[in-house]
Amino acid sequence: MVDSIGRRCRNLRSPLMRRRRRNLRSPKARRGAGTCGCAVRARLSLCGGGARRLKVLMFGARKRNERQRFLMQIDLKARVRYLTNRLRNFNPGRIWELAQKIGKEHNRATFPIFVDMLYSAAFKDTAFIDYYEADFASLTRAERKTFMTSLLQHHIAVKVNDQKIAEENFISKLNFNRRFEKYLGREWLDLNIADAAALEAFAERHPVFIAKVPISREGHGVFRYEAKDVTDWPAFYAELVSKDQMLIEEKITQHPYLAEYCAGTVNTTRITSYFDGTDVHILVRVQKFGRGSVSDQFSWGGFFTMLDENGKAVGRGHNGKNDTFYENHPDSGKSIIDFQVPLWDEVVALITEVAQIVPEVPYIGWDVAVGPNSPILIEGNWIPGLYESRVLATGIRRGTRPAHEAVMTF
Repeated sequence: MVDSIGRRCRNLRSPLMRRRRRNLRSPKARRGAGTCGCAVRARLSLCGGGARRLKVLMFGARKRNERQRFLMQIDLKARVRYLTNRLRNFNPGRIWELAQKIGKEHNRATFPIFVDMLYSAAFKDTAFIDYYEADFASLTRAERKTFMTSLLQHHIAVKVNDQKIAEENFISKLNFNRRFEKYLGREWLDLNIADAAALEAFAERHPVFIAKVPISREGHGVFRYEAKDVTDWPAFYAELVSKDQMLIEEKITQHPYLAEYCAGTVNTTRITSYFDGTDVHILVRVQKFGRGSVSDQFSWGGFFTMLDENGKAVGRGHNGKNDTFYENHPDSGKSIIDFQVPLWDEVVALITEVAQIVPEVPYIGWDVAVGPNSPILIEGNWIPGLYESRVLATGIRRGTRPAHEAVMTF
């Protein structure tokens, strides 16, 4: 038996068997294998136990790579559109200024950063602002591959989400409220249906209320009103309609713990989820903080911190656009580093439930407020929005792309 095993091992190392293994890796052999790989399996059967192990490794790696390439690689048309847009708006002066800013923050020379930014934009699907916000200047090539980019995220959202159904349920805040009314936790009014008298009655119940432009993004089109300031309700109604502020909502009362950070703004939690048809996977967790304005979005002065799987802050807060980091909230002084989302288990349960309601749109960025007793659904974004940790803020050198790749394999 020992002699038999020795002969088999020597045979596997023989020139003949090496040629066979090389032939199996050739393009012709792979084409001949077809979808099921029968031809390759037939040839590998000649190679004994060692070759069977080679077969498993080859086909397992090939299958995994093909699945990831299908989803994680930008198709040619999208890449051409992206590069064309970049060239159309190319402003070397502005890019040089951004490279200078990055160089100062990371104590690096400007010119190599400038060249690296151009290379990353052309060949690594990395917009200049993504390069800056993710601190790519301080990351190795391998570390950069763990970060999502705006282009890659948009590509995934378009690929996995049914755009028609997404537009029907998520683009208009009015449509979203109708579909997810059970989870809103607040009264709302559609001025396409309600008249001035209904608006006045609503304001009597809710002396402070929010008006929204139904199709708007990033905190734009959100306004706060007080009933005591209105003297002519028909005129006020006409003004809202003329400004397309057709959605009226009750002002949310947030959890006392969140109000300690900023009472004047509802501080929301952004959770990006993916529903694979069976399970809901939470891929990104973010806590946003306001500065007293009607919205906690960046356009209103807000900032954010990334969260771990338990809803705990992983480091300092930042808004991604500058080098100002927040260990404590700049207005209240409350610790950002020690922040913990209240009622976290309930928040996760809410996302797990709502993420399955529209299965044709499985990849969603949800905004959630936490009320005194339960979480409240604000909205869903079918292109979730890019949130990644900054190395300068947290020291974390790994992004959220591996979390996406782990579940988005088709």
